[in-house]
Amino acid sequence: MEPRVSICLFLIGLLSIAIGVVPESATALDFSAERIVKNGASVITAHVNAKGDRWRFEYAQPQRGASVMIVRMDKKHSWLILSKRRQYLEIPIAADHILAVTENMDGEVSRELVGDETLNGHPTELFEVTVAEQGETRRYYRWVTKAERFPLKTVSKQGKWSEEFRRVIFTEQSPFLFELPRRLDNANPSADTQP
Repeated sequence: MEPRVSICLFLIGLLSIAIGVVPESATALDFSAERIVKNGASVITAHVNAKGDRWRFEYAQPQRGASVMIVRMDKKHSWLILSKRRQYLEIPIAADHILAVTENMDGEVSRELVGDETLNGHPTELFEVTVAEQGETRRYYRWVTKAERFPLKTVSKQGKWSEEFRRVIFTEQSPFLFELPRRLDNANPSADTQP
């Protein structure tokens, strides 16, 4: 009986690959990259390391006084590392801390394949994606890598907002990148005394 179950699972896996269904666990890619987010005149550049639901951002220009931010979805908080002061702040995870690296966008209503394109050395599929956001319909162009199904670049159709990953390397990331360095002091010591 067990060999039949194994064969069935193997065949289901092959069928999933053949029809393009990716298992949920495949979306949790480990990678490092340069991330550039443009919003109007604002441009934020950061080196990103990602391991599943853990992200590390090292900013080119400090954000909120921090040069590094570690996001831990499993712990439901972020650490802002104030390197110059050798301190850290523990803060709740905000919407702009969340790294969206799945093929589909939140609130996606439809998508249309525009064509194939090579972007930053990666073969991609370019899609026009329609998203429902806060009662409005918005359209984006999204370049998704063919191999990993990773959103390499997303641009609003109006061109006011974009997110791009450059120099992406898909490789296992050390878990130590997502831990708080021990040499730092808590900038809000009262947080240590709370239960």
